[in-house]
Amino acid sequence: MAEERKVSRHLDWNLLRSFVTIAQSSSITAAADRLNLTQPTVSVSLRRLEEQVGRRLIDRSPQSFDLTEAGRALLAEALEILGAVERLQVRLDAAEGVIRGEARIALASHVVSDLFDEAIALFSARHPEASLFLDVVSSRVAIEQVAARQAALAVGLVSDRDPMLDCIPFYRQHYALYCGPRHRLFGRTGLTLADLHDEVSVGLLTDRTDKAFLEVAGLRFRAGLRPEVAGRSRNLEEIRRMIIAGVGIGPMPVHIAARDCADGMLWRLPPYDQTATTEVFLISAADRALSPLEKAVKAAFLDVLADVPPEDRVYGG
Repeated sequence: MAEERKVSRHLDWNLLRSFVTIAQSSSITAAADRLNLTQPTVSVSLRRLEEQVGRRLIDRSPQSFDLTEAGRALLAEALEILGAVERLQVRLDAAEGVIRGEARIALASHVVSDLFDEAIALFSARHPEASLFLDVVSSRVAIEQVAARQAALAVGLVSDRDPMLDCIPFYRQHYALYCGPRHRLFGRTGLTLADLHDEVSVGLLTDRTDKAFLEVAGLRFRAGLRPEVAGRSRNLEEIRRMIIAGVGIGPMPVHIAARDCADGMLWRLPPYDQTATTEVFLISAADRALSPLEKAVKAAFLDVLADVPPEDRVYGG
């Protein structure tokens, strides 16, 4: 008990925020970028927090970056604490009948949807004293931020439903395979799957193991691409970069790749008639747990979706 009282008495909340960012980024360098700090500063913050709690929180080596048992326990509590702190001002403003504060929306890489654009425009028009923070992260981190009440809403892929969260189908998008101008298949017509056999590829980091990406993984398998990849990223924009640079063939949402195809930056490859699809969801906490600001954000999205049936929320089909 004496040690617990010591931790709570001296704990620096800013160090907690840095630790959460480090844990979610799985990298000191990436966390420094997100926090707009230098790498040494973030490393010092981690070391100071470990000194304050008296435990090692992260095991780091050139090959791995893993939370210790103490690190996982602290992360769970830190997410709850920081989420509660961020909601304080929102609740105080709501008591005055005005929606203020910054609404964080965590979204997966390269969300391209006119529905999303309409929803944030509607929210801004309804609540001019509130602001938006669009945080691009992986779908997994986006869902974690909503669960920890760090984000009002998430937009991304869902592999396993969390019964504590509302997951509402937002839109579906079709994926196809593409190559860049430096690739030998660029500009060629009449191609078949046989032409792609044993070609080098690039891919999203999770497309082989994430349930939400099983169809995309199947697309690569049907094409007979080499099992080992020449490049991977969690970010769809970086997959696009590698395809255009000629690192390898890769999957892209058809509606996102359309402009690049028109501009001569990408070339669509077979299979032409069997695309893969992923479903993008709106993820939020249960309604009863939402703050007034969070309810306002969710309401804007639901009001936009109310006028568009699911069959009209499909891109690239």
